[in-house]
Amino acid sequence: MIGQALQNTVMGISIVFSMLALISILIYCFRIIPYLTEKLKKNTEPEPVSEPFIDIRLLVPEPTEDERELVAVIAAAIAASEEISTDDFVVRSIRRRY
Repeated sequence: MIGQALQNTVMGISIVFSMLALISILIYCFRIIPYLTEKLKKNTEPEPVSEPFIDIRLLVPEPTEDERELVAVIAAAIAASEEISTDDFVVRSIRRRY
């Protein structure tokens, strides 16, 4: 009877300490995980490819007479909807959405 009680006590204490050791190892792994993920990101990210410089001003054509007329019509529509004069604002650019 005393032998069985001693055996149960030793078994219980060994299970508790083994679980505590497992939990402490798990907590220690939380310190290592960010370093590993950062290292994996560095290895999998491709290097950025530098593209040649292109001056956009060379690609944008000078406004034609039709575009100036379009700007005037849009400015007049904005002035009419806001009930203000076209002298109160300046249209700097209009971008088309396709």
